[in-house]
Amino acid sequence: MANPLDPVLAWYFTAHDALRVTRRVVERAILGAITDKHTFSTQTDVENLAALDLAETELDRLGVLALVAIFERTVRDHLAALPLVATTSALHTVVRDEVLKDVEMWNISVRVVELFAAVDPALRGQVKQIIKHRNWVAHGRTLIEAAPVVILPPGAHQRLTEFLRQAGIVVP
Repeated sequence: MANPLDPVLAWYFTAHDALRVTRRVVERAILGAITDKHTFSTQTDVENLAALDLAETELDRLGVLALVAIFERTVRDHLAALPLVATTSALHTVVRDEVLKDVEMWNISVRVVELFAAVDPALRGQVKQIIKHRNWVAHGRTLIEAAPVVILPPGAHQRLTEFLRQAGIVVP
């Protein structure tokens, strides 16, 4: 399987570069680059740079959120495929179907990540920290408490990808 996290990192870098280019336009006051159709046209340079700083922070947060969402879906889909062994036993079929329903409810940090004992324990811990960061963003905690860990999308991509590789879910 190809790494499903790669497209997320690609759009993150595209958006990050767009912010960098926009910052350069504002800082260098490039004539004609900002027109009336841009929100930047009605703001001061200081306000525009502050808005770009905020946008970059949010992009970083959303990049990690997206990476963890794709990572979680990939791991759950991998686990759901494991019990799909053909059987003629009605009991085995019922048990398999119940496990498939339950896997969606398993806590990703507490239960799912720990199923992969072959993955380096330190890496499992780092993945749990990334998931904690994702939860902090996804549940609106960014305004009321400090980040549990500072992680940027490239670092999250590297660690989540390494987990998927060590777990045998993606091919190196």
